[in-house]
Amino acid sequence: MTFVGCSASAAPAPSATVAPTPVVTPDPHLQEPVTADQVYIALRVAKLPVNSNNANLGRGNPDIVKQINAELDGWPLRITQYRSAGVMTKILAWKPGGKPKGGEAAYSFAGLNVLVEFGPISVRTPAAPDTARQTVAAAIIAVLDPLLWPIAQRSVVAVPSRTAAPIATPVPSARATAKPTPKPKKTPKP
Repeated sequence: MTFVGCSASAAPAPSATVAPTPVVTPDPHLQEPVTADQVYIALRVAKLPVNSNNANLGRGNPDIVKQINAELDGWPLRITQYRSAGVMTKILAWKPGGKPKGGEAAYSFAGLNVLVEFGPISVRTPAAPDTARQTVAAAIIAVLDPLLWPIAQRSVVAVPSRTAAPIATPVPSARATAKPTPKPKKTPKP
């Protein structure tokens, strides 16, 4: 006696689907202490026509690690590296968002432990620059913002940054007491 088996044909093997490999987005944000050289190089890599005139090691000021004096679009550009963000904040003693006074540049951007100043400095209060210089200031902040965020700014004309400043999480002042919810009432059946 011969038995012949009837069965369905074998199911085709499922095709191998390759799952997409997750791509890690690099975080460009620098960590303190940031060097003046890192900021200068970032501006050059961004194709801003920065020309360095000279650099010094703080000229006897122990709070300054390095200052690069450069020129950008015919205006002075200073990149000052402080020992720490705390030291820089204490020395600057200005309120972010305020207007510069005499003895300050038209644009000042401070992030982590680095201060970037764009514009001439004189005893007079800086006047609003022309639109071409405002465009250059916007290009500077576009480079600095992802690297040194959050940026504190003191400018004649505020330059919008791409990244919003962090918002403090509200802290509840008192603990809310939960009231018990009443039981639902039965509705009469028609």
